[in-house]
Amino acid sequence: MPQAQARAVLPVVLLGCGGVGRHLLRHIVSCRPLHANQGVAIRVVGVADSSSLLVADDVRASGLDDALLNDLCSAKSAGSPLSSLLARGHCQVFNKPEAMGKVIDAATMLGRTTGLVIVDCSATYDTVGVLKDAVDHGCCVVLANKKPLTCAYEDFKKLTSHFRQIRFESTVCTSY
Repeated sequence: MPQAQARAVLPVVLLGCGGVGRHLLRHIVSCRPLHANQGVAIRVVGVADSSSLLVADDVRASGLDDALLNDLCSAKSAGSPLSSLLARGHCQVFNKPEAMGKVIDAATMLGRTTGLVIVDCSATYDTVGVLKDAVDHGCCVVLANKKPLTCAYEDFKKLTSHFRQIRFESTVCTSY
C-alpha cells in the first residue's frame, strides 16, 4: 500500500532523554505509519540531555533518522553521553552552555516559518529561559512536567502569555 504524502511536517526538539523522553522517541518512531496515514511527519531535529545537545546537520531540511533515534535511546539507557553517537554522521553535538544557544538558533530559524515544537521532558527549572525564548520566536512548547511552570511568577506569565503555543495539561508518569 503506498504511503500518504505528508501534508504537515513538525520539526521537534526534545529536551530531556531520561525515561519519559526515551519513551516518547520510541513512540514517535513506532508510530511512523500512523502519522503517514494522517499526512503528518514528525521530524526530530534535536535531542538534549542535561549536558549536551545532539542536532541534525541541517534542521531546515532533515532530522535525526530513526535508526539513530533508536541507538540514542539505547545509549542513554546504558548511561552513555550523546557524544557517543557522533560517529553515526549527519549530526553534531554541542555541550552546555552552547547547547541551549543552539536550541534558540533552531527556534529563531524555524519558529515563525515552518514551525518548531519544543518538547520538554526534563524535570528541571534549567529549561525555563529556553522555553521563554522559544515562545517569543513563535515555537510551540509541550511540557511533560509541571516544574517549568513553578518558576518565578514573571517567567510563568511569559510562558503562558501565548496560550495557544504552550501545552501543559498533565504530568507524564512511566513505569519501568
